[in-house]
Amino acid sequence: MVAVFNRILILVFERETTLSAVAACRRALDLLERKYPDGIACLTIVAENAPLPSQEARDALAALATGAAGKRLRRSAVCFEGGGFRGALVRGVATGLQLMAKLPFPHRVFHSVEVAGAWLAPEIAAHQLRSAVDSARLKVQAHAS
Repeated sequence: MVAVFNRILILVFERETTLSAVAACRRALDLLERKYPDGIACLTIVAENAPLPSQEARDALAALATGAAGKRLRRSAVCFEGGGFRGALVRGVATGLQLMAKLPFPHRVFHSVEVAGAWLAPEIAAHQLRSAVDSARLKVQAHAS
């Protein structure tokens, strides 16, 4: 799922990460960058049961992040909505992507949307960002049924 809230591009991965999904992320990033030439942020949320992306998808995501670095992406946060071993594994994959891409903008991995939002955009109340994410998810669910 791709959504926008203020200057924040919101990406939610709940199912398999496909190359077409990465292309949709790129298009949304390009559109948002044109609307906010002084900079944007990106919040990526990985749902608890989302499968790990294939190596091909990880490479495409790293290329997307590297390409965005030369543009107007000012901050990036990844949130994994789960705990335990799987949570640590997904956060490790996200950190590996960050290291592989050598991102020139601040990027961090978090365990909750609220904490990620507070770091990503302190001028926006964390509950507003959480509400935007929840609203976008409800719209996707309604459209799917």
